[in-house]
Amino acid sequence: MKIGARIIKTGIAVTITMFVCKVLNLEPAFFGAVSAVINMQPSIFLTVKTARDQILVHILGVSAGLLFGYLFGGNPVVMGIVTILMISIYLRLNLQSGISMGIVAAVFVLSSSQEQFLPHALSRTAVIFAGLTTAMLVNIFLWPPRYKGQFKIKLQESSEEVVRYFCQAIQEYVQIENDRPVLDQNYKAKVHRLNQEVRALSVLLKREGEILAFGPLEQREWFVRAEKLIDYNETLTEKADRIYELVPQRFERRLAAGTLPVSNEFKVILDILQSGCTSINRLTGKLQMVIIEGQQMEAEEVSEDYWEKLTKAIEEWQPKLTGSYYIHALIEAAVMASEIKWASRQAKKLLHEVTAK
Repeated sequence: MKIGARIIKTGIAVTITMFVCKVLNLEPAFFGAVSAVINMQPSIFLTVKTARDQILVHILGVSAGLLFGYLFGGNPVVMGIVTILMISIYLRLNLQSGISMGIVAAVFVLSSSQEQFLPHALSRTAVIFAGLTTAMLVNIFLWPPRYKGQFKIKLQESSEEVVRYFCQAIQEYVQIENDRPVLDQNYKAKVHRLNQEVRALSVLLKREGEILAFGPLEQREWFVRAEKLIDYNETLTEKADRIYELVPQRFERRLAAGTLPVSNEFKVILDILQSGCTSINRLTGKLQMVIIEGQQMEAEEVSEDYWEKLTKAIEEWQPKLTGSYYIHALIEAAVMASEIKWASRQAKKLLHEVTAK
C-alpha cells in the first residue's frame, strides 16, 4: 500500500488535534480528530470549502439543539424531530457532506442535562474548531499540494498514449489479413484512465487558484491552451474507439468473402491511410512541446496534398467496385480518411492558436 503525503498529513493533524484538546481540556477530543480527518482534503481550496461547510453545519446543529432543548427538553422524541428537521435543512442548503456531523452536534447537546446545554455546545464547538483549524494549517504549510507539475507530467503521458492508441487503431485496420484481430482491452482502459486522470488534475488545479482568478494572465492563458489539448486528446480517443469498431467488421467481411487477396489499388489506399499517422505524430509532438514544455514551434498550414493523393488512389481503385464487398470497403476507407483528416486539421488549428503570439 502506498502511503502518500495526504495520509501522513492526516495522521499529523489528528495527533496535533488530540494534543491541543488535551492541553486545553476540550472534550470529547475524538470529535476534533474526526473534524481533522474530514478537512484533510486533496487541495487547499477543498480544505477551506469543507471547513466552511463544517462550520455552518455545526452552528446550525448546535443552535437547533439549544433551541429545542430549552423549549422542549432533551427527550428522545425531540431528538428524532430535530434529526428530521436538520436533515431537511442540510439537504436544502446542499450540505450533504456534513449531515452526520451536524446531527451528532445537535444530539450531543440534547443528550446532556438542561443546565449543561450551553457548556456542552461551547465545548463541542471548540473541539470541532480545533480539528478543522489544525487540518487547514497542516494542509497549507506542510507539503502543500502542488498540482501543476503533476498535471504537466500526466498531460504529456496522456497525449503520447492517445496518439499511439489512435495510430495503432489505424494500423490494426490496415494490416488485417487472415488472423482474427484482438483488441487489447487493458491498453484501451489505460488510455481512457489517463484522460480521466488529466481531467481530474485540471479540476484540482482550477480549484487551487494557481491558474485562474488570482493567477497571472500568462498562467491563465497557458491553462486554457492545456485544456484545449485535453479536449483534443479525448476526442482523438473517441475516434480511435470508432476505428477499432471497424476492425472486426472488416475481418468478418473478408472471412465471409473467402479471404480474398487485397488488390494492389486498395493496398495503395491503405498505405496512404497509414501514412496519415506520420503527420499526426509530428503535429501532436509540436503541440506537446509548445503547451507542456513551453518551446517555440512553427505553425503548419492546412494542405490538401494528402487528400488529393488519397482521392487519386480511390479513383484508380473505383473500377474494381463491383458488389457490396467493395462498397463496404469504400465506406470504411472514407470513415478512416475522415477521422485522420479531423485529427490532422484540428492539430494544425490548435498549433496555430498556441503559436499565434
